[in-house]
Amino acid sequence: MKIHCISLGCPKNLTDTEAVLGILRRAGHKIIPDAAKAEIILINTCAFIQSATEESIDTILDAAKYKKTGKCKHLIVMGCLPSRYQKKISKLLPEVDAFVGSGELDKINEIIGGAVAKEHAAVSPRKQKSCLFGHEIPRLKVTPKHFAYVKIADGCNNRCTYCTIPQIRGRYQSRPIDSIIKEVKLLAKMGAKEIIFVAQETTYYGTDLYGKPALVKLLKSTAKIKGIHWIRIMYTHPARITDELIKLIKNEPKICKYLDLPLQHICDKILTNMGRRYTRRLVDNLISKIRRSIPEIVLRSTFLVGFPGETNKDFEELLRFTENTKLERLGVFKYSKEEGTPASKLRGQVSAKVKNQRFHKLMRRQNMISRRFNRNLINKMFEILVDCGVSGGSLGRTYMDAPEIDGSVLIKNSKIRSGKIVLGKIIDSSAYDLSARLIT
Repeated sequence: MKIHCISLGCPKNLTDTEAVLGILRRAGHKIIPDAAKAEIILINTCAFIQSATEESIDTILDAAKYKKTGKCKHLIVMGCLPSRYQKKISKLLPEVDAFVGSGELDKINEIIGGAVAKEHAAVSPRKQKSCLFGHEIPRLKVTPKHFAYVKIADGCNNRCTYCTIPQIRGRYQSRPIDSIIKEVKLLAKMGAKEIIFVAQETTYYGTDLYGKPALVKLLKSTAKIKGIHWIRIMYTHPARITDELIKLIKNEPKICKYLDLPLQHICDKILTNMGRRYTRRLVDNLISKIRRSIPEIVLRSTFLVGFPGETNKDFEELLRFTENTKLERLGVFKYSKEEGTPASKLRGQVSAKVKNQRFHKLMRRQNMISRRFNRNLINKMFEILVDCGVSGGSLGRTYMDAPEIDGSVLIKNSKIRSGKIVLGKIIDSSAYDLSARLIT
């Protein structure tokens, strides 16, 4: 059948989508880009926070219209939304023909067959909460071929008080190193030059399988693979960044001098209430150590504003920290009170108005920091991985920017094929993006 797929949420979700599409294509289905012509519309949902849940529901309702205006016969919803709300979801969305929990994605072809055979086939998720695909699943990549997300684990053991991931995805579950390396080799043969390792937390990788963290071992093995030029590490945990990992990032040329270090806050009181299990002192010492060891490092982080009990004094401490530390990349989110999480029961819930004020104030501060950082890059030369052609030139990224969340480099007046790595001189900058001239 002709299937159109919509993938919502994070890169971890995207890897699931690619595996599911690979399964369906192998079964003989045709994956098409036009929802109006699809007989089946498949939606991989996110339900991490309220806004993501609302986006998922809105997307489902929009897709359901194709049952009247297009050729759609069956609407299938999979992933986090049915996993989190399995008892409520079928009544809320009668337009959907089947719900596929995160733990049964490997059964997608059989579930679609059931939905086609029956008028309505709501499927309850299995007891397992995640389905961790191995290298044997033929992923149908939806990102450009020159970069690929590789999910090395699923689930999480951290139990941060604001987070729904353990409810949705269950306990931490690592993939074997051999399976990951085989997948990366396949991706390299398909043209991937940048591998981006993702998980709910990458620094815990391997502990459940091998009795100790194995991220360093995985990175060393990946660096040996021919054709891979950049290796990027996302979603690390500050308390698990080891001296061994820092040394490897410093000395291995293929590992981007870029580290995603989600901090969430910096005030000790808030960190304790979040269940983050580290202190301001640990963070200060860690960042100093990383920057001493790797002067060219670019640090990305995320902060949560408006967490229950966050006072003006706590927020001001966070502001001062960002100004003093000058993190090169930063995402800011407003705390979302999520059903079933310990934080939802805490006293001192912050009003939406105050959350918005703090969000915009922190983003304005980061805008100035980013603008100053980018201005200092002018006249410097960098390798640029080209992502696509655009009006006026080509768009790419340096090692300092992860795809889809960070900035880009416009190489002016140069049409370069996607996936090519070129040398460029930075000639202009804004708060988040750069312009460069091609160096021949």
